[in-house]
Amino acid sequence: MKKALYLLLACFLLIASLQAQDIKQAQTLIEQAQRYLYNNPKQASYYASQAVALFSEDKPNETRAQAMLLYCQAEQLLGNFDLSIKNLYDTQKYINPANKKQNAQLYSLMGRVYSKLGDYNKAIELNDKATSIFKAIGDSVSIAGCYNERGVMHHYLNEFVVAERFFQRALAINRAQRNLKEIATNLNNLCLYQGNTEEKLAFIREAITINKNLDAQWSLGENYNNMAKQYYYGKQYSKALEALQKAYEYAHNIGARELICDNYEYSSMVYAAIGDYAQAYKYLGKMHNLSKDLQSSNKLRNIEQEISYKRYQDQKYATEMQEQTYKIEILKRNLWLLGSVLILGIVVSIFLYKWYKRRKDVQLVEARYQLEMSEREVSELKLHQQELELQNVQNALDNSRQEATSFAVFLRSRNELLDKIREMVKEGYKMDATNLVPHLKRINTFISQCQSGDKTNSTLLTNIEDKNNEFLQRLVTLHPKLTQGEKYLATLLRVNLSTKEISMLTGTTPKTINMNRYRLRKSLNLSSEEDLTDYLQNI
Repeated sequence: MKKALYLLLACFLLIASLQAQDIKQAQTLIEQAQRYLYNNPKQASYYASQAVALFSEDKPNETRAQAMLLYCQAEQLLGNFDLSIKNLYDTQKYINPANKKQNAQLYSLMGRVYSKLGDYNKAIELNDKATSIFKAIGDSVSIAGCYNERGVMHHYLNEFVVAERFFQRALAINRAQRNLKEIATNLNNLCLYQGNTEEKLAFIREAITINKNLDAQWSLGENYNNMAKQYYYGKQYSKALEALQKAYEYAHNIGARELICDNYEYSSMVYAAIGDYAQAYKYLGKMHNLSKDLQSSNKLRNIEQEISYKRYQDQKYATEMQEQTYKIEILKRNLWLLGSVLILGIVVSIFLYKWYKRRKDVQLVEARYQLEMSEREVSELKLHQQELELQNVQNALDNSRQEATSFAVFLRSRNELLDKIREMVKEGYKMDATNLVPHLKRINTFISQCQSGDKTNSTLLTNIEDKNNEFLQRLVTLHPKLTQGEKYLATLLRVNLSTKEISMLTGTTPKTINMNRYRLRKSLNLSSEEDLTDYLQNI
């Protein structure tokens, strides 16, 4: 059961990690689409479509909706108005109703596309809805954008005074916000119709400067189209043709069909003004063919029919899903009853299994108790054996101590004999030649006895070193930097010799022995609370 829970948790964490990774990747693609929107709408459309493809189509998702809005905006800049409006309607189901800003952005874009397709009443209605929402949430930049689009709609309706008023309101807001991109857009739109040519050329030059700094290729194409239009109004036809050539290059490079259509229209107007009617007719034909493709009323009706049919299909699908949900609920209830019966059977089976297992466990516990009793007896025997071995070791240590003590006594006796020999030699200084020879013989005999004692002493030391050889090996392993004197002192302390006995054994003063003990304790890194002899005996 625990393994299944862990596996389920791991799967959940993996899915959450993948979803977070998809959202992060989508945000990166959206940022790239936003960056390329006015520079290269085709590239922006590609990035936005890649971001859309990262999400499923079953529920609202703000990130997916944001990517779809960018995709529709890019396609609108490319002149694909039918594709843009269809995707805008599809975007509605992915926007959360509580997200007012995204809903307003959707209405604003839909109004813009309807305006391009010639349905100005619908466009103004959607623009008003977007403006109301942006005012409610206090988004002044977006309000300026709606004013700008509203001005374009009135321009298409040849209501230039109303259009001017909306453009100026948008420009004032954007200048206050220092929004350069939108300032350039407003200045450009102020040049869509005739007026003070020099003033409007100044507007368009400022817009071109801003868009060049922003590298906004689409906007530059639009700027040069409008510059040519103003040169046309000012009857500067050669400059108008130069501006139209630049506009066409920008529009052609990014595939902006709407800008190309405007370019054909303005080119026809200029050539007609200079009397080149053949060229004017040629460009007029191109404009007619392209505008028919861009603004076909039949196409708009077809789009709306497709959208209505799609909504019908969506409603039909929703009804079918409700029926399926009802059937699933009935199936779930039946499965729940079946599952309850199965669970009851499993519980009874588990109870019987537990009862049988408990009975076996009791028998196993009894057997283990008997085994533990046997093991306890074996442990007691082993403990007794270890106690005997420890006793033997202690006896061996006591024997070593006794031997060392005897050796110390022997050395003391030897020193007394040497003192006696020295006294005897001093006595010989006072004797005459007759008595000196027998005296020397006595001294020689005494020295022979001392030499016999030295042999006994050497045999005893060898015996002690043999017994403590294993101890010295363990000591050197733990403390390899000990001197020979420190190891010898440790050997004597291990057999529990006192300071006085070690003094007698080594022929040094007790004060020196105590100093050597202090140095040995320091070499062994022992604290003042630790007993030196106990430490050595436990090695």
